[in-house]
Formats: sequence, structure tokens, C-alpha cells
Amino acid sequence: MKMKKKSVGKIIGIVAGCIVAAIAVFGVSCYLILLHYINKRNYVPTVENFTILDETPSFIEDVLNPTSTQASTDTDKKEVESYKNNVESQAENTSESDEQLVSDVYNILLVGSDIRPGDQVGRSDTMILVSINKETKRIVATSFLRDTYVKIPIKNEFHKLNAAYAFGGIELLFETLQYNYSVNVDRYVAVDFLSFIDAIDILGGLDVQVYEDELYWFNQYIHASNLLVEPAEREHSDYVDHADGSYQHLNGKQALAYARFRYVGNGDFTRTDRQRRVVQNIFDKVKTMDVATLMKLLDSIIPQITTNLTTDECMDLIAMLPEISKYEIISWHIPDDDFKYMTIDGDDVVAIDFSYYMKKLYNYIYTDAEPETK
Repeated sequence: MKMKKKSVGKIIGIVAGCIVAAIAVFGVSCYLILLHYINKRNYVPTVENFTILDETPSFIEDVLNPTSTQASTDTDKKEVESYKNNVESQAENTSESDEQLVSDVYNILLVGSDIRPGDQVGRSDTMILVSINKETKRIVATSFLRDTYVKIPIKNEFHKLNAAYAFGGIELLFETLQYNYSVNVDRYVAVDFLSFIDAIDILGGLDVQVYEDELYWFNQYIHASNLLVEPAEREHSDYVDHADGSYQHLNGKQALAYARFRYVGNGDFTRTDRQRRVVQNIFDKVKTMDVATLMKLLDSIIPQITTNLTTDECMDLIAMLPEISKYEIISWHIPDDDFKYMTIDGDDVVAIDFSYYMKKLYNYIYTDAEPETK
């Protein structure tokens, strides 16, 4: 009997050892696979001494800007100067102690650049701050409207927010967000238009609702998407023939156009809503895709992603996925309920009360309290 017990114990020990070894091999294999894909990213760390252009390059607009409906003449210069003084005063009154350097919060800025093939720089067409708060178990996606009139530090000039990226890249955009919104951001992920088109096509397209009043400008931006791709790919123009509010299946070029056009509804605000619908649609697709499609997506997209996230930070985020997938997701944009339009040198900009939005942004990201409203 003792011999049998020893034999059984020995067998159990061998089986347990094999299981542990198999788990270890599986774990190492998963680690190596993840490392393989992570190392394909375009890792570009931020630097302290970065180049700032004296002037933004002349960008070719791929669609015509219709006559403004917000204002017919320039805003009174005294009103503009008063606004600038308020922005500077609010920024100066925000001390270093007010910065929200909380270890339980991960702030990552997602930047969609409008850089075209052959261009050296582009503007930040889309800016979404993704804040992961492990204490409140919330993920907050904050969209910054590109036409917001801000002071760009170092240059000591006022421009639209999206000009900061063109003047000085991601570093100057970080500085601009910190100065105007008092939010600490030091991590980013940037993609361009072509990367977006490729990703949507690999996903098999997206289904979104397109309305009749959107059709004209939707097709104008589809034309702009056609200009981005190689001539051989332009043969199929992909214009949409009708729109009645029903769901339509969009390919990569069409989805890019859908996320970009802004001359319908409430301009940049309506466009931001469409962008969030596209992002949600992408998340839903990724959650249900098979392994083969996911691998294809990673192989195609990751080499086109530029980020300063280190390998360790990427691994940490991946390890957090099972937990943060259960977090509450809050999506909003600045501004939302309080803003006004100004016209400066014939160009419409969005003017906001930065002190109000500093507090509102803080409440969303760093607490579980509902933000105040005016």
C-alpha cells in the first residue's frame, strides 16, 4: 500500500510539474508575442529642447470652407484683448500646487494628425485625452475642440489649439494644454489619416447613420479622403448616393470623411460627437474580432503609431485591460455648455472660460463627483 501511495504521489507531482511548466511556457509565449507587436511601434520620446516654427506651414485645404454663419465681421478688438487678458490671468493664478499629479490616474493624449503624404508637419485634427482613474474606476475621454482660441506658451501668441502641434509638435501641444487647461499630460499616441483608413478597412468597415443634411459635406470630405491615397485607389470614388438617417456601411475612406466633416449642425461640436460614435464603433468591432483579424490589424497599424509610451508602460496597460474593461466610461468635450464665437481676421474661433473648464476637467478626471454646470 505504501508503494502505491508513493507511486500515486509521484504521478501527481509529475502532472503538477507539467501543468506548471505548460503555464510558464504559455506565459512566456504570450509575453514574447506582445513584445513582438509592441516593438513594432514608432517610439518617439518627448524632449525638453524642441524646435518651434516661426510660422505654421501653408496647409492646402482639401475642401472649401463655406461662408461663416457665426459672425459677419471681426469681433471688436477690445473684446478680443479682454479675452486674452483673462486667459493669461487665469493661467497665472493656477499655481503648481494645483496640478493634478495623481499616481492612480493615467493620462494619455490621443492625437489624430492631418499630415498628408510628403508633408513634414501637420495639425492636430483630433485631440482626445484618455484618463484612466484606478481609484474611482472611471475612464474619461475628453475631446478638446481644435478651434478653441488659446495662448500658445513659449511663442507667447494666441492661435487655435490645433496650431500648437504644427508649431512645435507634441511637446508644444503638451505645454499648451498645461498652460490653458491646467492638466498634466506627458504620454501620447499619435496616428495619421492613412493609418485610420487602413485600420477601418481591416476591421471590415463601420456601420453608422448618415442623414440627408449631411450628404453634401460628407461627399466633399470623401473627395478629400480620395486625395490621400495612391492614384490607383482613387478609381472608386466611394461617394454616397443617398442618406435618410438609416445605417450605411462605410469603408476606411468614407469613415475618415464621416469623422472629419464639420459644416453641418453645430460645427466642431457635432463633428466631435461623430468622432466619438466612430471610436465606440471601433471598440465594439475589436472586442468581437477573431485572433487572425486582430493579428492582421496589429501588423498593419502598430508600425504607423507614434508614441512615447515605453515598453514597460505598454505592458502595464495591457495587464490592466481585464480590470479597466469593467470601468465606467465617460465621454465629453471642452467646451460643452459654455462658450462663444469670436471672429478674428475673418476666421471663427471658439472662446471659453478656462477657469470654469479647469474645475470641470478636474472633477471628471480626479474625483467621482459630477462636474458643476453653469
